[in-house]
Amino acid sequence: MSNAIDSILHLEWDALDIPNTDHPLATSRRYAVPTPQNAEENDKAWNHLYGAMIAGLGLKPDSFQLNYPFLTWDWPITNVGYTSAAQYDFCATAPQFSATGAYVSSGVKFNDAYGQVLNVVAADTSDPVLEQKISQARNVLNIATNDYKITYDQASRAYIQETGGTNDPPFLKWLGSYSGKSWAVQLDAADKTVQAKQRVLNQLLSETSTPGLNDAIARYGTKDYYTLLQDPTLSTFPAVPAYSIGMDATTWLQKVQAGTGGSSGEIGFSNNQAQYDYSKTWAKGSASVGNFFWSVNVGGSWERIDEFATDNSLEVTVKFEAWDTISIGAGLWYNGAFVKSVSEGPFIRGYSAYGGGGEKAVWGPNGIMCVQKVGMVVGYKPSFSVKVSSSAFTSFSKKWEVSSGVRIGPFEFTGGGGSASSGWTADSATSTFSGTSTAETALVLGTTIALVNPE
Repeated sequence: MSNAIDSILHLEWDALDIPNTDHPLATSRRYAVPTPQNAEENDKAWNHLYGAMIAGLGLKPDSFQLNYPFLTWDWPITNVGYTSAAQYDFCATAPQFSATGAYVSSGVKFNDAYGQVLNVVAADTSDPVLEQKISQARNVLNIATNDYKITYDQASRAYIQETGGTNDPPFLKWLGSYSGKSWAVQLDAADKTVQAKQRVLNQLLSETSTPGLNDAIARYGTKDYYTLLQDPTLSTFPAVPAYSIGMDATTWLQKVQAGTGGSSGEIGFSNNQAQYDYSKTWAKGSASVGNFFWSVNVGGSWERIDEFATDNSLEVTVKFEAWDTISIGAGLWYNGAFVKSVSEGPFIRGYSAYGGGGEKAVWGPNGIMCVQKVGMVVGYKPSFSVKVSSSAFTSFSKKWEVSSGVRIGPFEFTGGGGSASSGWTADSATSTFSGTSTAETALVLGTTIALVNPE
C-alpha cells in the first residue's frame, strides 16, 4: 500500500459531525443515541459536566473540549521511528467544532486538512502557459481525490457499523484486520492514482514563486518527518505524518503511582443547577451529544440509567487519584509559520479565508482547517458518589446489584455493583451509590485545542 491513509496533499473533507441520528454512530449496537424525547436531558448532563470540569479542574473554556465516547489511554511504548495506530489516530484526528465533541478514529486527519490548504494556495506565476497547466493539473487531481474520498467514506461507515462506535480497534488497526483489509486494498489503489496526479501538480508548482509554498510542500512530503506503524498487522503499511506527545502512558502511570505525577482533582454537579454558558467556550456553543450520559453495564450490554437522567434530586461527585494535561504536537512536516503567512490568502478561485459569496472557507468553523489538537486531558482511578431520591435509589438498586460497570459521561467505572471484590456500595440510608474504578489504565477526558487562524 502506498501512502494511502494520510500523507496526501489533497483531501477536502467536510467537518465530521456526529450528534445527529443520521450518522452511523447513531445506529450502532453499542452506543444507542438519545431519542428526541430524552436528548434535552442528556445534553443537560453533558453541559453540567463540562462546567464542572472547568470549575473543578481549572481547565480553560477557550481551549478545552470534553470528549466522548469513553477512551482508555493505554498506548504502548514504541520504538524510535514508530507509533501505534491508536496514538496516531487520536493525535491526528481533527477535533469536532463543538465544546463537547465526538472522537471517531476514522475522522478527518489534521495533516490531510493541512495538505488541502497547501493545494488551494494560489501559485504566483506570470507565465500563462504554466498557469493553465497548473489549473488542469488541479482539476485532474480533484477527480482522483473525490474517488479516494468516496472510498474512504465508505470504509469509515463500514468501520463504525462493525465496531459500534467504540473506536476499538482504532481505524488504522482495523484496516489491517481481516474485516478491513479489502478496504485497505481499495484505498491503496485509489491513493496511487492520487499520488501520481499530486506529483504532476507539485512539479508544476515548483516552477512558481509563491513565498514559502514550495518549502511547505517539500517539508510535508519529507519522509524523515513521518513515522511507521508499530502494530504487527500494519507492518506493510506506509509511514504516516508524525505527532509527538509529552509523555507516554506507561511513564505517566509510573509517576502517578510513585506520587510524582499528575494532580488529584474533584468535580461535581447536580441536576437542578443552572446550565453552563457554552457561549464562553472557544466554539461558542456545543452540538447535541450522541451518547447517553448515564449508563450501566448489565449482562455485557450498556443501558441508559433513566432514573438518574430525570431525577431532580441527583447530586454527583467524581474524584480522580490523578489527572493531567499531556501535550500533543505536529511534527516538522507541519509549517505553522506558513499557515499564518497565508491567513488571508492568496487562494485559488472558489476559495477565500472565511468563505462567503459562494466561496469555500479555508479557515473557521466551516473551513478546510480550523481546529488543532495541542493536548489531551487524562485521568486515573476515578471514584464516584451519586446521591439520588429515595424512589430513584429503589428503582435502580436491582440493576446496581448485578452491574459490571457504570458510565458517567466519558468516565467508565469497571467493577461490579455492591460486590465485595470491587468495594462499591449502595447506602439506602442516604440514597447514595458510590465506588472506585478497578481499572489500572488511564482514560482520556478531553482535548485541549488551538484555533487555526481564527477570524
